[in-house]
Amino acid sequence: MPYSPQEEANLLAVREGLENASKDFTKFFESTFAPDVKWTIAGHGPVARTYNGLKDLFDNAEEALFARFAEPLAISTEGVWADGDEIFARIKSSSKAIDGEPYRNEYMYIMKMQDNKVVSGIEWLDLNAYYEIIGRVKL
Repeated sequence: MPYSPQEEANLLAVREGLENASKDFTKFFESTFAPDVKWTIAGHGPVARTYNGLKDLFDNAEEALFARFAEPLAISTEGVWADGDEIFARIKSSSKAIDGEPYRNEYMYIMKMQDNKVVSGIEWLDLNAYYEIIGRVKL
């Protein structure tokens, strides 16, 4: 079944955002997420919760992770699909921690779109990899 014009526009916005962020994942959030996005990290532990806005997300989850990298977090897009105003994206990431060890993760995002921006969504990732680097690499 073909995508609607709105689904195609949403797909384009997310695909372009991911492509432009291939060498630095932070660029995807900056270009594609609304500043007041409501974003949930699924799972257990201190970062698994709903964040209200990009500032909340970066200050309380992403900043601690990105500070431990020796180089930006690179991503590859495994697939992007649309259903109505929701976009689904499967993403892989890799970087090197400041202690020289590799970091890799995989994500599944479900993003609700409005005006070509992500306004809410949920993310699944390997939180063990997140917590491991946080615990291992002291700042």
